[in-house]
Amino acid sequence: MAPTGEERDQPVIGVAAPSVFQLGTGAWQVMMGTGYAKQQADWVFSSQFDVSLPLETSSQGFRPAESYFLTFGARRRINESFSAGLAVQGSYTNKDEFDGINLANTGATTIAIRPSFIWRINECLNMSGSLDLPVYRDVNATGIATGPTWRLGFSTSF
Repeated sequence: MAPTGEERDQPVIGVAAPSVFQLGTGAWQVMMGTGYAKQQADWVFSSQFDVSLPLETSSQGFRPAESYFLTFGARRRINESFSAGLAVQGSYTNKDEFDGINLANTGATTIAIRPSFIWRINECLNMSGSLDLPVYRDVNATGIATGPTWRLGFSTSF
């Protein structure tokens, strides 16, 4: 991820907001992942592990947290154009740092269930939608907790 945004451009003067609320962190980050999928008849079973790591501290002293994601899922083809799926995702995020000090209202451990639908528009283009429903949240004793998260995506293959 590129160092976009201004980590101090926010309504709370003098305090860095948690990275989850920022459009950019001002620091370079890398996101890596690996996955495995196996098809059996009309079913596809999959697992995915992703990690987001900061490569540096921003020029203003902000260092975004490390984040880890583990997802297990299954989806079934309904017909030639539509599939439905269900996944379980666990995530863990360390605390963000500002000038080498952990920010109090950052970091979380969550588990969410993700129902999804995939529409195969043509040979190369898919559209998908999903809803993350949190079933467990430990947000480090803060009120910063997300509710359901909608996702809408397009993917293409060459």
